Amino acid sequence: MPEPMPTPAPAAPDVRIDRQGAVAILTIDRPQAANAFGPAAVAQFRAHLAAIRQDQAIAGLVVTGSGTRHFCSGGDVKAYAGYTEAAELDPVFDDARAVLDELDMMDVPTVAAINGVAIGGGVELALACDFRIARRDVTLSLPQVRMGIMPGWYAAERLLAICGRANAKRIMLSGRRFTGEEALALGAVDELTDSDATVAAVAFLAQFEGATRRSVGGVKRVIRELADNGRDAGRRLERDIFAGLWFHPDRKR
Repeated sequence: MPEPMPTPAPAAPDVRIDRQGAVAILTIDRPQAANAFGPAAVAQFRAHLAAIRQDQAIAGLVVTGSGTRHFCSGGDVKAYAGYTEAAELDPVFDDARAVLDELDMMDVPTVAAINGVAIGGGVELALACDFRIARRDVTLSLPQVRMGIMPGWYAAERLLAICGRANAKRIMLSGRRFTGEEALALGAVDELTDSDATVAAVAFLAQFEGATRRSVGGVKRVIRELADNGRDAGRRLERDIFAGLWFHPDRKR
């Protein structure tokens, strides 16, 4: 009688979610692949974002990578190697773009905790968060121009909004590695820490305690509308959202 084949252990997730009080922590857990944000990680990240939107007990989100070597090395180049035309490439990149847009508009404050090197799409992931806290000794780079391409997850739009035109060009056109101090001076990073960036990010989120998710989401929508469509459109949206919040039964009186 042959012995039954052992059941293989389930594969470890590419992205794990943890809780620290009211803060959710999403960790890309692929140290063997420099925490690359490949298609499986993108899908898991999106599922976690959906769960966070449903959990009203969560008041803040930290995004990080496992270990201390890499925050995130961006897209999984090996997964794209077989593509020969845009019709194959676009859907995969569109998935990543959509997930970063979802992260950008989450109705809780979000912080990228950069505990290791951030490269390419890893920088783009960090830019999709509201704030970025980096360990002082890490580097950040968008090296795509040196590879004959350019960042593909809307980094130009976010860098322009966060750092201004000249600094966005400097970061993207040079393709070089920027130290934590340089990234701070350019506006790409909000704070540096000499200790664990995830610990610092959780502490940073404490300043937003008491802000309701409905209000946070409203503020983000108005800021985005102002940036995308200008003063008049932004003001119209602000009036509408303000009135909706004012008359909402959950408003504190």
